[in-house]
Amino acid sequence: MFPHDFSTRLAADDELRELGLNTDVAFALAVREGESHTVSVRNGTVALDQAGPGDAAFAVVLDQGDWTRLLAPSPAPRTQHVLAFLAPRGTGAVEGDLASFAQHLHLVRRAVELARGIAEQESPRRVPLEDITGRYVHVDVPGWGPCDIYAETAGQGIPVLLLATAGSDTRQYHGLMSDPDVTSRYRLIAFDLPWHGKSNPPAGKRNTDYVLDSQTYTDCIAGVIRALDLPQAPVIVGASMAGAVVVEMVARHPDLVRGAVSSQAGPRVANRHTPWLRNPQVNQALHVPEWTYGLMSPASPKEDRDRVWWGYSQGGFSVYERDISYYSTCWDIDNIAHLLGSHTPPVVLMNGVYDYSVPPEATRELAGHIPGSVVREMPELGHFPHAENPSAFAAHLLWALAHIQNRTTAQPTETSEAIR
Repeated sequence: MFPHDFSTRLAADDELRELGLNTDVAFALAVREGESHTVSVRNGTVALDQAGPGDAAFAVVLDQGDWTRLLAPSPAPRTQHVLAFLAPRGTGAVEGDLASFAQHLHLVRRAVELARGIAEQESPRRVPLEDITGRYVHVDVPGWGPCDIYAETAGQGIPVLLLATAGSDTRQYHGLMSDPDVTSRYRLIAFDLPWHGKSNPPAGKRNTDYVLDSQTYTDCIAGVIRALDLPQAPVIVGASMAGAVVVEMVARHPDLVRGAVSSQAGPRVANRHTPWLRNPQVNQALHVPEWTYGLMSPASPKEDRDRVWWGYSQGGFSVYERDISYYSTCWDIDNIAHLLGSHTPPVVLMNGVYDYSVPPEATRELAGHIPGSVVREMPELGHFPHAENPSAFAAHLLWALAHIQNRTTAQPTETSEAIR
């Protein structure tokens, strides 16, 4: 099950050693009713302990078949991370100290990667960012007040407004905004919500005042679109919580947008909000990026996935948790279905199939509620398609933008299509 040289892999890995500095913990990776391996991390020194699993702070316990799928050299979609096998998605369990598991999820993830084996990957193509320009736009957002919102722009052509995922900022789109295949045809604009990235909390608001709901979110996006004073209505693009809100935008503000490209959205979302996202016992700068890291495809370039991790490690206190509260409690297609119809701008729903939080069937279910929508699966991508592998996502995005461009010059239809 586990490799014979597992101990050597653990001891020799620089990344695990760096993640384990100033740490003193032991945890077990156990097969239900089978073998168990206790990993000890003592201030960066990592080893397989001779002590039994009873001496571990916690144990991750999976069935043998689940471990086989998880440790496969090229895991199948939605089997690439231990979180995909834990209840309520699977029969796996964490036994022992749950707080310790949340505190050390980064160590569990890396130990599992080493047990699987680290495949050699080419570094992603890097393009200089000099052509991306940034400025602030002033927007009065009901509920928040006057906001100075940071926005970045690259390219020329039809405007495309890019919305970051929960807790994140414009840097997620730098790979896309430096891709000449996209920027030669489209003017890409990304912005940071207040409390995110380079957009500070609004004047007069406390650091901890941030709350996001459907009304405020769409009011903010609408205000940014008006403040940018674009020559034509933009296509809006988003993934995860932003994939949900772009659907809300075509429903609530169809006059302001040309169309929407929504990734990783279903009719509603469950099991993404946990008490560990805002808990003084758990280091948010470690837990939040680990809570999201496993949603990506393991075949996406590690450097790009690590940049997603790094962005989440830098988020403001509680901002990710507040965003996930919107995604988990406010977003529901039933709240806006009555606003959708033949007048609705065209919507392309895309799904990175490695995402175990929003599987393809959830996106197809959402399409059934949106007249004229189409679904496109992205078999090589996961929950952060625009950031985990920008060059691969660009091909899907260009297809979606061309579809919207064609649809806006033709009569909309009332049926949903599924495209693989």
